[in-house]
Amino acid sequence: MTAPSQPSPAAPRRKLAEHVARRIEDEIVERGWPVGAAIGSEARLIERYGVSRAVVREAISILEYKQVAAMRRGRGGGLVVRAPAGAVVAEAVAAFFHFADVSVGELYEARSTLEVLAARLAARRIGEEDIAHLRAVAADDRVDRPLSVAIAQATHNPVLSIFIPTLTRVTGALAGVPADGYRLGEKAAGARRRALPAIAEAIVSGDEVKAERRVRSQLDGERAWLDRVREAQAAERARPPGEPAESLAEQLAGPVIGAIGGKLPEKVALLVRQEIRRRGWPTGEVLGNEASLCEELEVSRAVFREAVRILEHNGVARMRQGPGGGLVVQAPDPARVVDALALYLRYLQVEPGDVFEVRTAVELKAVELAAALAPHGDTADLKAALGRELDPAAPPAAAAVEVHAALARLSRNRLLALFTAVLAELSLIRVPGEAGAESAAEAAVHEKIADAVLAGDVSLARHRMSRHLRALEP
Repeated sequence: MTAPSQPSPAAPRRKLAEHVARRIEDEIVERGWPVGAAIGSEARLIERYGVSRAVVREAISILEYKQVAAMRRGRGGGLVVRAPAGAVVAEAVAAFFHFADVSVGELYEARSTLEVLAARLAARRIGEEDIAHLRAVAADDRVDRPLSVAIAQATHNPVLSIFIPTLTRVTGALAGVPADGYRLGEKAAGARRRALPAIAEAIVSGDEVKAERRVRSQLDGERAWLDRVREAQAAERARPPGEPAESLAEQLAGPVIGAIGGKLPEKVALLVRQEIRRRGWPTGEVLGNEASLCEELEVSRAVFREAVRILEHNGVARMRQGPGGGLVVQAPDPARVVDALALYLRYLQVEPGDVFEVRTAVELKAVELAAALAPHGDTADLKAALGRELDPAAPPAAAAVEVHAALARLSRNRLLALFTAVLAELSLIRVPGEAGAESAAEAAVHEKIADAVLAGDVSLARHRMSRHLRALEP
């Protein structure tokens, strides 16, 4: 009989390091995220948290991967608070859904939900300072500056300002690297040139209905285009190999990668992720050691190490030390993606009203899709979450979050399910009074919502979820 495997000594240390990192994150949030402020030296952190040097160093590595803090060397050094980059967070989400091979249908259900909401809110809130920017973006259609992002900015809702760029990155990941601004064809390009200014003018005029209609029409056209692109990609992969592929260094120096904004380490990270995708995302495979990859990419060690930090933050790959070590492909963790998004929104200090504005749109769409898909074969996840909510030993707020997440997963839309998890967790953090007050009465409401979803009653499911979210709204 085989003896049960024992956890490696690194496993409990890693878990303790994650706990220490979370405590430091909480301290940073409580202090108002003071960028540039020192949290403490390595010795002070060891003393404060009562852990070993190895645990503190691993916790610091976690914080550096998340771009929450970084170690500053020399006199007056220590762990210093950083401003996390929204683009890196968005890239982490895009990497996860690239790995999960999210469908075009899932993507456009999520985009339609959020971009229609953004169009309506922008038409209601757009200010003088936003109008010129929105018109300029609509007139100068560029891959690196999509109109959807400009509309999200005009809503003045920071949640939309991070979620919508995230979805544009997922779109880009599905379509491939933008070469020549994506070839649309003369007819499609002409329709797009007319559609974008028309959307902008509907928003500027404050006509919410017209703005929504035009955004939906544009998204329908984009979805049809992306379907064609994906078909062409499948046909290309099916062809017999022709000329030898460009080296990584040639791709990095070529016009396609060169046209993408960002610093060199970000471009290296993108190229490595594409190479991983091309190889079929072989989890556990070693791509090469630092020396060989620096030589293959023709970049310095400093550039490569910064790219590795981005890949590690995105959960795409990590460096393994020792014999047989190197850059190892890994599967992105959805829990880590949720944590990264929630943490970035905490950094932005989003208002509870902004959270619930987006949360309502996302959860209503998710529950609508879930009810429409009834009957469901596997409901154990939802039933277990409902059961935990009735357990007196379970924290009521966390149990309620699990119920909302389980309902969203029944939609079979991984984007909406992930956004639901982020927004429900953020609601728990930002409005503990409301989110923590889940009682037997609220558990009964969740049971009724679940009944409507499992019965396939779309209208009743939306009605009950809408009333429930209004009761939770701060």
